[in-house]
Amino acid sequence: MGYDNTWASPTALEFAVIASDWLQLMLILSLSLAALLLLVLAVHVWWASQFVSLYRKAPMPQESHDSSHVGVIMSLRGADPFLEDSLRGLMSLDHPSHEIRIIVDHENDPALAIVERLLRETKAKNVDIEILNVCQCTSSLKNSALIQGIKGCSSRCEAFAWLDSDTVPHARWLKDLIAPLQNETIGAACGIRWYAPPTTTIANYVRHIWNSGAVLQMVAFDIGWGGAFAIRKAVYEEAELERKWSRALVEDTLASNEMLLGGRRLAFVAACTMPNPESASLGWCVSFVTRQLQGLRYYHDAWRRVMAFGLFSGVALVGNAVMLPLALISQDHVSAGISSLTLATFGMVAGWLIYRSEREVELFLQDRAVGGRSLPLMLAAPFAQLIHLVALVRAYTCTDVTWRGIRYKIRSGTDITRTNYAPYVAETEALHSL
Repeated sequence: MGYDNTWASPTALEFAVIASDWLQLMLILSLSLAALLLLVLAVHVWWASQFVSLYRKAPMPQESHDSSHVGVIMSLRGADPFLEDSLRGLMSLDHPSHEIRIIVDHENDPALAIVERLLRETKAKNVDIEILNVCQCTSSLKNSALIQGIKGCSSRCEAFAWLDSDTVPHARWLKDLIAPLQNETIGAACGIRWYAPPTTTIANYVRHIWNSGAVLQMVAFDIGWGGAFAIRKAVYEEAELERKWSRALVEDTLASNEMLLGGRRLAFVAACTMPNPESASLGWCVSFVTRQLQGLRYYHDAWRRVMAFGLFSGVALVGNAVMLPLALISQDHVSAGISSLTLATFGMVAGWLIYRSEREVELFLQDRAVGGRSLPLMLAAPFAQLIHLVALVRAYTCTDVTWRGIRYKIRSGTDITRTNYAPYVAETEALHSL
């Protein structure tokens, strides 16, 4: 009696059926992933159109008759590369009624000497300098400085504005920034952060590409930027921002979200687009993006949409990138063609969107524009996508953050603790923006 082993040897027909089923599966996957990535691209096109319209529809500069008294606050920890330029611009603002309060982190901070020297040189009469009271450990040092600065403003103030030390204001900066506040439906206004790579490094390109995508979402979801921000005094008080800032990590996303919840609108001011030509490192990029997303996670209702879109985009992009070599290995030329065409289309359109946004910003800013063309920047796009995905995961999982050498423990958006403090010294320069 013998055994029949024919069942263990698939026939040529069965191989053909298996191969056909595999090719069908590959085709379905490639078409699905292509559709997902094209949907992501369509959303980017829509957001880019909104961003570009800010510059095309922006009103021409005109003489403002708004005589509102404004309190302007700058918090300083360390001497940033463009601090002197920033202070000169701040002390030369062309606005009829304003006062400036500069809150320096420590009496030994290197920024203090620069501030005092420029104050003597410019002979500005409306500038007060204070040393930060760091007793409070339930918020970031920046929030503490803003609270202290606003508290010290005179009762004449009808609005408050603040800027970062890497923001170099032009003469009309304050006029432009507070102009939208004349509309009663607008509670706050902010400028737009724009990184302009000074040198051709991967890190600079990564930062520029990431920010070019981030500002589209900021405009689409009304996420304010604290590098150039102004808010009505009444809105500041109604939203109880002093109390909320005293238990928070960041001020800008919280302020913009609270204002929106109160039924007001946030205005983005094209004229206050602030180009930043500083250099960056990849480590800086990871920490910076993570902190931006942490601020969004804890203080703005757009977090879930931003996170979902980021993960969705990453899956669609990585999926198409993986499908291409897989299809080539399987000799599935149709699926390989679909994936390669989709990736090429995404790359070209994304590059064009960045170039288009760049061009509009440069044309609008004219003599204030910095940086060069960035089509070659797309070589850094995969790194930017990877850093964004890593930062999304870190922002969701990390319970601490280091910012300018200071560590904060985060248990919730309203429960944070500063775990250390030391005056800024030159050795921490590499960490000054972390």
